[in-house]
Amino acid sequence: MLMTMPKVDQRKLGDIGEPPVASSELPHQPFLPSDVAACLGERLRACYSPLMKDPVPEHLIQILEAMDQKERTNGGR
Repeated sequence: MLMTMPKVDQRKLGDIGEPPVASSELPHQPFLPSDVAACLGERLRACYSPLMKDPVPEHLIQILEAMDQKERTNGGR
């Protein structure tokens, strides 16, 4: 999930000696360079892949089943 960040002046810090400043334009647009997003995605997948292989703990399954049952009895509300 990408967080929405305000649009920034794309000048680099070395260009004028000051950090980029957020513009006051709305709405904010997500900004993450594609190479950074790709690297971040690879690292997150590497960190979380062992967790995805583990079974879901029984107490979490019971909680999810109870929530599903309550949703069915309330007509999906």
